[in-house]
Amino acid sequence: MFTKPPASSRKRAVAGAMAVAAATAGMLLATTPAAQAAPGDCTTSSGGSSVSSLCTSGTGQHRIHAVLNPLDPRLPQRIILGNWAPVGQVSVASNPWGAGYVASVWVDRVD
Repeated sequence: MFTKPPASSRKRAVAGAMAVAAATAGMLLATTPAAQAAPGDCTTSSGGSSVSSLCTSGTGQHRIHAVLNPLDPRLPQRIILGNWAPVGQVSVASNPWGAGYVASVWVDRVD
């Protein structure tokens, strides 16, 4: 035959279950990754035989992206891409035709 445990045992069991739940929630919060923000404060430069970008705030990565006009105007434009670089480091793309052929430049960003 089953006997009901005393009220003090039930209270301890409930308190123990609540403590385990609170500890589990605390561990989940402690292991949640930090919020990320796309790279910001990005600048670009173009000169000589390269184009580059540098982002100085946020997290994630960035790369320089440029469109070059062709040497022969009958040919299509050319896209050049730099390396993916973390915030604080420079992304560089080689520009074989020189600064005078850069049609547009922008920065691709991922967080």
